[in-house]
Amino acid sequence: MELPKGFIEMMSEILGPETDDFLRAMNEPPVVSVRVNGRKPTSAFAGERDVKWCDKGYYLKDRPVFTLDPLLHAGAYYVQDASSMIYYEATRRILSGLGAVSEDGKPLHPVGVLDMCAAPGGKTTAIIDALPDGSRVVANEYVGKRAGILRENLIKWGYPDVTVTNRDSSWFAEDGGKYDIVAVDAPCSGEGMMRKEPEAVRQWSEDLIDKCSSLQREILTNAANAVAVGGFLIYSTCTFNRRENEDNAEFIAEELGLVPYDPAFPKEWGIPSGIGTSLPVSRFMPHKTEGEGLFLAIFRKPGEYVRSHINKSAPCLCRRIEPASQACRSSRIKGGKKTRDAEPPEMERILAVDFDKSAYVTAELDRETALAYLRRESIVLPPVVAKGIVIVCYEGLPLGPVKNIGSRANNLYPKNWRILMR
Repeated sequence: MELPKGFIEMMSEILGPETDDFLRAMNEPPVVSVRVNGRKPTSAFAGERDVKWCDKGYYLKDRPVFTLDPLLHAGAYYVQDASSMIYYEATRRILSGLGAVSEDGKPLHPVGVLDMCAAPGGKTTAIIDALPDGSRVVANEYVGKRAGILRENLIKWGYPDVTVTNRDSSWFAEDGGKYDIVAVDAPCSGEGMMRKEPEAVRQWSEDLIDKCSSLQREILTNAANAVAVGGFLIYSTCTFNRRENEDNAEFIAEELGLVPYDPAFPKEWGIPSGIGTSLPVSRFMPHKTEGEGLFLAIFRKPGEYVRSHINKSAPCLCRRIEPASQACRSSRIKGGKKTRDAEPPEMERILAVDFDKSAYVTAELDRETALAYLRRESIVLPPVVAKGIVIVCYEGLPLGPVKNIGSRANNLYPKNWRILMR
């Protein structure tokens, strides 16, 4: 990979004697890692090497074809760079600061969270896995197409108390601060993704850095207004330059008036601190941490914290992901045998972690049949499976509905979710 000359010069100024090690690491293959869903347990990655800063994260020896794993589509895990998994641990430490968990980590009360730049959903799901049940999450994405991808990923993850929105960040600042936690994984120049995405190399320029920094400050100003008094702001980028990182962190502290918060990550994790700043920020660097480039800073809004009560009927432009517990509508006939609804339950309900499988007829699929189902092909269920709406599962986790007519089962998997690989 041939890195831009201007980028190399900039990193040399930033890193000094570490530059050669950094450039060498930038030409090494990226690592492969996954994070399992804490509410949909799987043993699929037992024995794999742990990610130091995420007890649900694992490094894989090689990169499988994830699309051909039904567990991915069931929401059992998320393919995520190890550096980004720090959001899980950062959220856990913020919850302690809010008094939402006890000293030994037991949940005490739910919180309200806004992920302001959420697509495709990796950091949102990492936050979700750290939250006490009942916490309210609003996942926002400004770009409409990306909001659709976000919605699909969050439905599959299965946390029932999520709303997906498609708004400008200013919309959340208008009503004043009401979120206990606001996360801003800001649109950035993407220098930290150069090992994985050639487009990040092609698009790099000083002008792009300037544009991204300006946009980030606009988003951060809105985010600061959306944070409740005593609440927390998480700021991150996947880039290396100081203008989008340390300079913006100082903008948050000096111009927006938020107080830097030290999450006190253990030194043995080997996460470097900031460059040219006294703020307690974190830099994930490929020559020092096993993962791609990431910058993380946490701040708290001054004032006495009062637990927020997020309105669960908050409006959104994307369809709401309804709590499954409020939507189950199975019926029964004489003798207590289950009947199937004339219409299948929606995917939001089927994939939710609190979906009541006992209210429906279910059928376990082997891997090849599960993949045929995910390709939206007709499948054949065993003769013992009742006719009507059936929820098909893989390794005990629901995948979606079919209408079993005996000779075959008509596939009701969403058309826009079907996989095209074999």
